[in-house]
Amino acid sequence: MKVLITGGAGFIGSHLAQRLLDDGADVIVLDNLSTGCRENISNLEGRKGFECVVGSVRDQSLVYELVEQCDNTIHLAAAVGVKLVLDKPSHSIHTNVNGTENVLHAAAVQKKLVFIASSSEVYGKSAQQLFDEADDLILGSTSNLRWSYAISKALDECLALAYNQENRVPVIVGRLFNTT
Repeated sequence: MKVLITGGAGFIGSHLAQRLLDDGADVIVLDNLSTGCRENISNLEGRKGFECVVGSVRDQSLVYELVEQCDNTIHLAAAVGVKLVLDKPSHSIHTNVNGTENVLHAAAVQKKLVFIASSSEVYGKSAQQLFDEADDLILGSTSNLRWSYAISKALDECLALAYNQENRVPVIVGRLFNTT
């Protein structure tokens, strides 16, 4: 099996890449190294079955080529971090939404499985202590750009489900909570 991990030089992606390699899979990591770093994957460099491509999920032709080479994709790449989201909100929105659409489009053409990493941020302002994926979302005003990340990740989920319904793309959406 060969797996593409977008955002694979980040904390979660690098650990996942190591686990997949240990389990015998081949792994291609795609990362622009804006929040991930080479240090996270330095222990994987040179391992049989490992490849790192420095590039962006916003590069549609690159994403298509890498999805084509792999059996499935784990899409972790995103513009993350409160400072980045507040300082460059349009960049963050475009990275999250366009990157996800590029991955889903490539997977649709090739009918390949995609895992889409979403975020617990989509739950918004809910005071609940236990969450369910079917809960209504309670987000703040769009005039507060802090919510742009949550909205972009919710849109990623909607895109994934739409591609599944319309194009029969096998998708799994996972809402990740903070990992520190």
